[in-house]
Order: sequence, then C-alpha cells, then structure tokens
Amino acid sequence: MKFLFLVLIAVTVCADDALKELQQGNIQFSSALYQQLIKTNPGNIIVSPLSVQLVLALTQLGAKGDTAQELTKGLYLPNSPEKVKEAFKLLLPKLKGNEFYKLEAANKVYIKEDYAINAEFQKLAEEIFGAGLENIDFVDTAAASVTINKWVEGKTNEKIKNLITPDMLSAMTRLVLVNAVYFNGNWSSPFDTYGTEKRKFFKSEKEEIEVATMQVTETFKYAENKDLDVRFLELPYDGHDVTFTIILPNQKEGLKSVEGRLNEVLLPQNYSYERVHLYLPKFRIENTFKLVPALKELGIQKAFDGDEADLTGFLADKKSLVISDVVQKAFINVTETGTEAAAATAVALNRVLFEHSMTPIDFKVEQPFLYFIRKEEAILFLGRISSPSS
Repeated sequence: MKFLFLVLIAVTVCADDALKELQQGNIQFSSALYQQLIKTNPGNIIVSPLSVQLVLALTQLGAKGDTAQELTKGLYLPNSPEKVKEAFKLLLPKLKGNEFYKLEAANKVYIKEDYAINAEFQKLAEEIFGAGLENIDFVDTAAASVTINKWVEGKTNEKIKNLITPDMLSAMTRLVLVNAVYFNGNWSSPFDTYGTEKRKFFKSEKEEIEVATMQVTETFKYAENKDLDVRFLELPYDGHDVTFTIILPNQKEGLKSVEGRLNEVLLPQNYSYERVHLYLPKFRIENTFKLVPALKELGIQKAFDGDEADLTGFLADKKSLVISDVVQKAFINVTETGTEAAAATAVALNRVLFEHSMTPIDFKVEQPFLYFIRKEEAILFLGRISSPSS
C-alpha cells in the first residue's frame, strides 16, 4: 500500500507539471496570436486564444509527424503527446460554471455522412475534450451550416451567430471541428447605474470623444509597473476565481508600446490591495477573424498545405485531409452589473485537395487600454479598447 501511495503521488505531480506547462503556453500563445491580429485590425478587439488552442489541440489528435509537431509548437502546447492529453484532461473540467457564474467550454466534431471516424481519435476526442460526434451532409452546404450554427448559438446563449457560412463548406469537406467558450458573470462589486455618466475618452492626444462611463469606489488588486509604464487593476467576478484585468498605459498614446511587450503584461504582477475610485467605459464588441494567415505566421504551415499535411489520424480509411479554414467569432459586453463574453472557433478539414490606502486612487480609464478575462487556469478572453462603444 505504501508503494501504491507513492506511485499515485508521482503521477499527480507529473499531471500538475503538464497543466503548468499548458498554462504557461496559454500566455505565450495568447500574446503571439494577439500580435498577429493587431497587424491588420486597428480597432477594438475581442478574441479567445483559449478557444483557438482548444479546437486546434483537438485537431492535433488527428495529425501525425511534422504536421503534429508544427501544431504543438505553434500552439505552445506541452512538448509530448502524453503531456498534452494529460494537461487538457485536467484543464477542461475546471472550465465549468458554478452557482456564481456561467462558464462553458464545449467541443463538437461534425463528420461527413457515410465516413467512419478513426476509433483512436474518437476515443480521445470524447474522453479528453468531451467532444460529441455527429454525421452531417456537407454537400447541402446551407443545411449543414445551419446545423452547426445552431449548436454554436445554443452553447453561447445565442451571442455567436452564423459562425459557419455555406461557402466554407463543400462536397470535399470531410470534418468540421468546433469549440465554443461562454462566460457570464456579475461583478463582485457592481457599479451603481446612477453613477454612469458621459465622460471624455481620448482616442489619441488630439482626438477625444464622450462615452458612457461607469464609476465605483472599492478595494481592488492594484499594481504599477514602471518598466512597462502601465497600471493594472483586477476586478473579480462573484466567486472570485474569474477576474477582469485592465492594463492602462500611463501615456495617452502608450498602447502600441505596451502591446509590443504583451508577453510580460500577461504575467503575474506585484499586486497590493488598494482603495480605488474606478472610471470604466461601458463597451460592447463583436469580432470575426479568419485565422489561417495568423496561424501560418506562428509556424503552423503543413496542416494547410495539401501536399504536406499529414492529418491521417481522423478517418478510419486514412485518406488525406487538409485544413481549409479556421475562423473565430467573439463577443463581449461590459456593463454595470458584470460581463457576458462568448467565442466560437471552427476548423474545417477538406479532402485533398494587500494594504488599503486612506484616500482612493483615481483609476481613470479614459484612453485606449488592454484587458483580459482569466479563470485561474487560463486566459479566456483578451482584447483592447481603442474607442468604446455600447
């Protein structure tokens, strides 16, 4: 019995190490993906790096050889298949809501009618990712897209609609892998609606607008980073294990510099508990991203190349497949009571082809800023506000 106890302890430590590697990789991937997206998206951004990681990690289960290695490296996953499986097996059960907030991360695999899925892939997809499998007629592209989109809407409280368009599918489509992440939580310290008023927001040194701005005075986790020239404020949701972090540059036009060091920004900061008077604009954003160009820049090349892709682990007949599209839609709405955020990512595979201060600190979010929503284990959503809209 003593020997068995020691073995179980060793296995647990190994699994925890795999999860820590995945958490570190989530920060690195979040930063790398965001850096690619801002190259062609100058305005407000909301993206779920975790959703992309989840659906492409599911895709990796069907990849072999160099294709699998590129996915591992590009997604910043643990460096062995065993660690990847162990890490997601531990992470996914944690991505669930409770009596305080709603949180769901769901996966689904749609496979062409009359095609048999590889038994090993099916087993891993179900056991590790909880992914249900459903046969579908991709030849009828309109009906197939409606079926997939209804599943996405159901998993995101109808916030993500029309993720799949009929032109993404064809008679050559063999699989579509989908992930949906949804969060809805109330602030632990809500803003009073009567305190919301129009205030100035400086889009730049020379351009200002008026936006609906919320106010609250409360004790929050606060940090200053002189090296990055930013201030951090962490707002907890009910339950306190999911948080909304504001990264506010000290300079009105300091966002670009901060974005260039995002990997450092996403690391834990030297927080203290401080009394803060917060001014935060209300905002609501929706984004759609075609992710293939960004993923190629991150080193994932072969999976999109019909001549080099090795995705033979999906189908029982081992026929060649290639990733034809990766798309994400994301949504966030920040109000006085809390936050609702959702994202869905689809991969289409075609046949080949503390201390308190006496006086509150003023934390005026009146210029472009970054934000992220984190559950202890992962960054769920990441973005920037260059011009609030609600």
